[in-house]
Amino acid sequence: MNTRKKKQQKEMFIRTKYGSFLCLFESNYPESGFTVTSPAAQGFVTGGPNLSVAKKMAKEGLEFHYECTVLEHCAPRGRALQYAPNY
Repeated sequence: MNTRKKKQQKEMFIRTKYGSFLCLFESNYPESGFTVTSPAAQGFVTGGPNLSVAKKMAKEGLEFHYECTVLEHCAPRGRALQYAPNY
């Protein structure tokens, strides 16, 4: 009998104030938590200790990513961006 868990992957749309984005949620087995990526946001990676927090972080992160890449409302070149989650 094999009791090993497999990594789980879920696809779902995350609704932001800029529209909906397809995201891939991948479990971090054997550790806990989820890693989130989005094919619509090149280089975007976030996560959380559970699915609920990972969804919240994806929403906040996608909005931040959109603002920096499309709207260009981020720090001037040469200055470091720091984004710390509150969960």
